[in-house]
Amino acid sequence: MEAWTPEAHSNRDILDHEPQSIRDPARSVSVNQPRVATGTPIFHHGTFDGDTRIHYVEVDSDGPPLVLVHGIGMDWRVWQGVTRRFVPRFHLYAVDLRGHGDSGKPDHGYSLAHYAADLEDLIEALDLRDITLVGSSLGGAITAVVEAPIELVSHRVLVDPPLTLGPIRDEKMFRDILILKHEPVDVLAEYLSASNPGAGQHAMRMMSEMWHRASDAVIEELLSNPESYYEMERELRNIESPTLLIQADPERGAVLREIDIQRALALLPHGASITITGAGHAVHAFKPAEFVSIVEHFSAGESLQLR
Repeated sequence: MEAWTPEAHSNRDILDHEPQSIRDPARSVSVNQPRVATGTPIFHHGTFDGDTRIHYVEVDSDGPPLVLVHGIGMDWRVWQGVTRRFVPRFHLYAVDLRGHGDSGKPDHGYSLAHYAADLEDLIEALDLRDITLVGSSLGGAITAVVEAPIELVSHRVLVDPPLTLGPIRDEKMFRDILILKHEPVDVLAEYLSASNPGAGQHAMRMMSEMWHRASDAVIEELLSNPESYYEMERELRNIESPTLLIQADPERGAVLREIDIQRALALLPHGASITITGAGHAVHAFKPAEFVSIVEHFSAGESLQLR
């Protein structure tokens, strides 16, 4: 097998051929000193500047790295409820995707490849190895597209991702959000409640606030490519690491459908799946203890009751 190098086998290498308006290859990657925030556990905030500024939050531990990737419109805070459960088993990194949270918000560059290239840059900048990479929703799709050998990313967990292998299914919802995110926070929060059965009012308001902070271009680029945005058959075939698909409860709004699971498992060299009964789309929020247990056992190579 050909030796893997970031220069030869990364999404960033592919994006080097894009127009200068989308990517400026002259910008260098650097890691800033983290700033300490209050709270339990202690969150260290850091940034690095590559194609755009990427903000991440780190929780120190002697364990192997666990990198958490949020879904569309959200930011790193969606993982706060499970961080204390993961420590000290893992050294945590929760990332703000480009266009979200405190990361940079360029006018263009919101394909899966752009998001994945930022994560590849982060992995290289922080010199991470033996990573368990966990992504929720859009973050799960990005987790699948990250180009990295098993020595760098040892396990991948895709949490209720939209693995349509092509089209987006919720075009109307995203068009609605693009309008409502410019209305008061409570207006969008009420709208989001309809597609998140069982979620509390506080959670919906928090989601709405995150959407308000996200760049409109996040949605606009998604909608500009509605038939093929989630194409990733080649990427799924090339994943070396064991990959777990976690499906939310279909009766609670699961995005990952049975047909998606079967097609993905047929492509993944080392794929498995599990359904968490009673969990909504944000599985980690609905069933935090069960979610953390599954991730810990899977990353340790221990057996689960899988398909």
